[in-house]
Amino acid sequence: MRSKLEELRRLNNILDEQINEDNQPIFTDMICYIRSADISELNQEMVRRDLSEMILSAQSRGDSIRDVIGEDFKGFCDEVISNLPPKTTKEKWIDRLDIVCFCVSILGGINIVFSQGFLKIISNIISKQAINYNIDISVGTMISIVVIIALSFLIVNRITKNALDQGGTLNMKEKVMAAMAVGTALTVLIIISLKFGRQTLVSVNIFLAIAVIGGFYAAHKVLSGIKKY
Repeated sequence: MRSKLEELRRLNNILDEQINEDNQPIFTDMICYIRSADISELNQEMVRRDLSEMILSAQSRGDSIRDVIGEDFKGFCDEVISNLPPKTTKEKWIDRLDIVCFCVSILGGINIVFSQGFLKIISNIISKQAINYNIDISVGTMISIVVIIALSFLIVNRITKNALDQGGTLNMKEKVMAAMAVGTALTVLIIISLKFGRQTLVSVNIFLAIAVIGGFYAAHKVLSGIKKY
């Protein structure tokens, strides 16, 4: 049985497909901006539905989104958002924990699959040699995961909050800042890999590592489920 949020999201996807090419770019930017608002996902989807229906109604009359809203798209979104209740402290922490758990499960899984220990286990299984099921987790790996998650938060927050600035696109200053942030992060990751890449933080059984990663993913699913109702 679908939750109210899932059902609303499904219906919104159907409505979005009916928005024409002229209205789609600014509509996408408006939804992106609304995603950065301090309101629940359910309220975000309700705003998305109302906006979709407004645009489709205008299209049926031969009007564009600008004919209905005007040119101040950000002001329009801010007014809509201001009339909705903000997220509670509990909802904010659930959102953050959900994202962290999901990112850790994905990045952790990738690091396990491409680790030397895992590749050696596979090699030994194929060659039928004695198998050591322990894998090493380096300091560099742990720091890299933290840096990537932090950078993801910053970039997504920056892009969504500025989606409607300068006519719906990032200006040159924003592009330079984004490029600098990515460049700095990559430089830090390279330095970390060179300096700490071979320094083992802990050696663990691969099945325990998989269980921990699975635990983070399970936590993500539970937290996501809480937000859907």
